[in-house]
Amino acid sequence: MRRNVGTTDALVRAILAVVLVVVGVSAQTTGILSFAAVLGGLIVMATALTRECPLYRTFHTGTARPSAAPPSRRG
Repeated sequence: MRRNVGTTDALVRAILAVVLVVVGVSAQTTGILSFAAVLGGLIVMATALTRECPLYRTFHTGTARPSAAPPSRRG
C-alpha cells in the first residue's frame, strides 16, 4: 500500500494521540468519554506510525508527497 500521510501530518497526529491518551487516562474524564479519548488516541497513533489513513484513501487524497516512479528495467 502507498503511504498517504506526510511527515508533518504524522507528527501532528502523534502529538494529538498523546494528548488524547493523557486526557483519557486522567482523573478529569471518566466513563465513555475516557474510553473514547483513549481509543481515538490509539487509532490516531496507528495512522501516524503506519503513515496510512483509511479516510484519506476513501476520499482519494493525502498529505504525502508523491514518490518518484522507480526506473524501468529494460533489458
